[in-house]
Amino acid sequence: MGDTPDPLREPVRLDRTNTAYHELHRLARLFLARDWQSTAGGAAPGFSLVFAMNELFEEYIGRSVRRAVAPWRVHLQHARHSAIDTADGPLFRLKPDIVVDTPDGPIVLDTKWTRLDPREETLNVESPDIYQMQAYAHAYDAARLVLVYPWHQEFVDRIGNELHVAGGSPEPNASWTLRPSTLVAQKESSNRCDRSSALRRIVIQP
Repeated sequence: MGDTPDPLREPVRLDRTNTAYHELHRLARLFLARDWQSTAGGAAPGFSLVFAMNELFEEYIGRSVRRAVAPWRVHLQHARHSAIDTADGPLFRLKPDIVVDTPDGPIVLDTKWTRLDPREETLNVESPDIYQMQAYAHAYDAARLVLVYPWHQEFVDRIGNELHVAGGSPEPNASWTLRPSTLVAQKESSNRCDRSSALRRIVIQP
């Protein structure tokens, strides 16, 4: 469709030579007409859009953290360390979603597009996620660990109770602090400044 005052009236030729664009043309007309489709059953064909929400959430949190904790340096998908070092080179490359360089040492954050349950003792945090964060903590000598989850109405607070991950130093009973945190609280969802403030509190929470 060209750049015209009324693109819906512009003639478009659809035939077998451009079959791949037929559905795209119908979707474009839907948008241009500012129309919508309901979820009710019927004979009319519709469209479905599927988003990789875990990737979108990870990208959104990463960019937001960069704004929230400036001027601290923030690395996204950091891949500097590996779980195992051998004479032939490193194996099992580690890639935490977010690493924040702070004066007290790195803070490692990982995003999870799953639903926490405040009624559970573990908040429904999955065991592989704990093992993953423990590997990050060792490799990065992390000052703190944060798992970031989407907020929902069962959460009164954004920040869950601290979990203490075994390890952290050769001393007995040493541990890293791991805090499962949720974003974004309902009152903060429409304001970028509030979101940045909430993220900053999650990252630098003492």
